[in-house]
Amino acid sequence: MALDSAPEYPEFRRVTLEDQAWVSTLFERYPTELSERTFASLFVWREYQDRSLVSRLDDHLMISWRREKLGRIMLPPVGANPISVIERIANPKPFEKLQFGGVIGLVEPLVSGLRAGGLHVESLRDEWDYVYLREDLVKLEGPKYHTQRKEMNKATSAKRLQYQPITKELIGQCLDLQEVWCDLKNCTMDRLSNAEDSALKEALLNFDSLGLLGGVVTVDDKVQALTIGEKLNRDTAVVHFEKANPSIRGLYQVINQQFCEHGLRGFEFVNREQDVGEPGLRRAKEGYHPDHFVEKHFLSL
Repeated sequence: MALDSAPEYPEFRRVTLEDQAWVSTLFERYPTELSERTFASLFVWREYQDRSLVSRLDDHLMISWRREKLGRIMLPPVGANPISVIERIANPKPFEKLQFGGVIGLVEPLVSGLRAGGLHVESLRDEWDYVYLREDLVKLEGPKYHTQRKEMNKATSAKRLQYQPITKELIGQCLDLQEVWCDLKNCTMDRLSNAEDSALKEALLNFDSLGLLGGVVTVDDKVQALTIGEKLNRDTAVVHFEKANPSIRGLYQVINQQFCEHGLRGFEFVNREQDVGEPGLRRAKEGYHPDHFVEKHFLSL
């Protein structure tokens, strides 16, 4: 399969596992820092209100996406000249139906190019990706990481912990942990939480096929924390999911540090995605002292 297997814009279809090879090849040809733009992200989130639909326009891959606050939107076109494609869809032909509320995930130099063409592009702080030096997350040195080290010590001093990479034999326990976590957090009461539950399960059930990276922390030989990520670009890994038994204090800090140390060797940076404007999540991500942000912008259509 190849790009021409996607329908011509404005028609779209749902992404399938058979699209993995050609979509991943395009992503490697046009690398990005955007945490959303991996094939695994497209695939595992495809059930969330028709997210992850694909199309093509002027030899560019078009990807439909969705955000709770923004509705149906689009990721930047993947190809040699995304500016021209965005300008085209921003100025539809007469009687042409507008497909999206906007384009999200715009970064430099796309932003400057679109502004030069007279389009209004705004920065969305809630969508910025947090990017850390892997070495910082492994060593946790100095007073600025005192809190993280203290929380890890509480977990490791009270429990018999062991880190392991995710294997087929551990998938069942990982699914069990997610069920417990979801029950405690009432996932089914919130649309986005319910969608994340489905996406995480898809990632686990298709772990090897999607080429994902992951690890678990066991407590007395039972999986009590898990994390799943993958390669984003040559220098950066992205962490998509991280879950831990909330009744065991310090497990989130342990799984974060251990995965960075053992599971993400060879990467310089770790992208831990955005905080979506949640105050608690923002404090936690800022508390790990990012090296830089991927400042994402939005073009409203």
